[in-house]
Parts: sequence; C-alpha cells; structure tokens
Amino acid sequence: MSATLKLDALPEFAKEYCYEVDGWIMPKFTPKRFLDDLKNFEVKGDDTYLITWPKSGTTWMQNILTLIFANGDIDAVRKKHLFKRVPFLEMPKGFDYKKAEDDTGLYEIARNVPSPRLLKTQLPPPFLPTQIHEKKPKIVYVARNPKDAAVSYFHFCNVSTNLPQYRDWNDFFIDFCNDSIPRGSWFENVLYWWNKRDESNVFFITYEEMKQDLRGSVVRVCDFLGKELSDDIIDVITENSTFNAMKKDPTANPDSLPFFKEAVKLKRSFLRKGEVGDWKNHFTVAQNIIFDDLYRGKTNGSGMNFTFEL
Repeated sequence: MSATLKLDALPEFAKEYCYEVDGWIMPKFTPKRFLDDLKNFEVKGDDTYLITWPKSGTTWMQNILTLIFANGDIDAVRKKHLFKRVPFLEMPKGFDYKKAEDDTGLYEIARNVPSPRLLKTQLPPPFLPTQIHEKKPKIVYVARNPKDAAVSYFHFCNVSTNLPQYRDWNDFFIDFCNDSIPRGSWFENVLYWWNKRDESNVFFITYEEMKQDLRGSVVRVCDFLGKELSDDIIDVITENSTFNAMKKDPTANPDSLPFFKEAVKLKRSFLRKGEVGDWKNHFTVAQNIIFDDLYRGKTNGSGMNFTFEL
C-alpha cells in the first residue's frame, strides 16, 4: 500500500485518532511537535531505554526494570505507580489525545530526571532521538510474536480512549497487515532492533522467553545492566513480576489509574490475559494463512523466529 494512502484507507472511526507522517500512522496523543522535539532529545550515555512495539510486554518489563533499579526494594517502588516511575517519552502529561497538542510531553519532564535515567518509548525507529545512535545508551528491547501482539493491541483499543475503538477483529486485522494502525509496522520496528541485537548496548528479549523462564530473564537483564543482585533479591523481583502479582498490585496494574476507570467499569482490563497463543481464539483459518505468508515474506533471510504457542 502506498504510504500516502494509509490514512485514507483507515475506517472513518479510526481517522479521528490518527494522523500520517512520513508514511507512518501515528496516534494523535503524540502530535507532530512531540516527534520534532524528540528527534533532538538529549540522550545520556548512562540512560537505559525500554523500547517496544505496543502490547509486547512493555509494562511487564517496566516493572522488572524499576525493581532492578531499586535493588528489589518493593516498598520504595510502590511509593509511585508504575506509570509514574518511568517517563513514557512521547505521551502527553495529561494522557488525553484531544489536548495533547497543548500539553506538556513527558519527554520534557524526562529532561530533568536525575541520572541514571530509566526511560520508555514505543516510537518507530525513524522517530527516535538521533543521539541514541551516537551516545549508545543501554537499550532493552522486548518483542512479542506478532499474532499475539496484534490480538492484544486489538483489545487494548477498547481499553484506551486514546486509540481507535475497533469493535471488529477483521477490521483490525486488515489494518494491522497494512501497517496502518497507530505506531505502524510491527515488522519494521522489530526487525530494526533484531538486526541490532548483537550490539553491546542492545538487549533483545522476547515476551515468550520471559513466559518460559521469568527468573532466568530477570537474571539476564541484570547481567546486561551490570547489576549484581543476590539470589534472594532476584527471587523477590521475579515473584513481584508475575502476571498474577502485577494484576493484584494497584501500583503495578494500570487499571487502578483514573485514565482507565471507564474501561474497568465495562470489565475491560489493561492486563488482560498475559498468555502465549491467544491469537488462536481470534485468527480465522484464512487469516492465519494470509498472515503466515506475510510473515515469511517480511522476515525471509533475517534468521528471526518466534514462538507462537507454548
């Protein structure tokens, strides 16, 4: 699909929430001025960036990282909600897309966060701060198999009032395959970081690896960050980073935030299932064939393989 036609091809209800820039569909809660400012955002060599495509384990890894940074001090991290602990660079302070253009971007607040900073972004590669490539901060990149990531994003569109309110999975599936949902192509995002996985400042891990061995994943992240923590502290971080533990913890579960109050009333949750393989409850046989062909074509020769069920 031609880049200039992506926005035009979206369903009418989706256009309200999005705009197009340089061939990428972006959510209006990240206005163009944020993107322009973020290109020039000052990166520090001792920063740690958590980068993902949406609904790929961002909140999960965010919880792990904040606990690692706090040396497992649960009481210390629980003084702030998880979303307050780590600036989400391209989000407006008020989390309201209708007011984002006039709001403060969280990147503006992040400028004054004391070092070493832990920062989060889901910006597509072309919109990342230029200095990321020069200063080479530590980057933790979490990727999730695209089928489950797509299904999770579909449901999240009915949790966040900042996103197109997709009610029909088939509509979402079409736009996902056309790279026309907010923040654009899963393939371009994940493959970009997959190709950088051997760089010394990049740690690439999958959602599925975390599901298979959470404690081992915590240890690997610690090793990457150069954090030497005791086995007891590793156990504490692991126990407090399971899906069930985060679901029960109001300081780790986004459902407790006022922004998601209406979704909670409708019995929709930010932390929905946390499973591998839920895509099988959504993809039709025909959709699965279409997507498998797309996946093979996009990833051919990359060596990238994902686990699609456990």
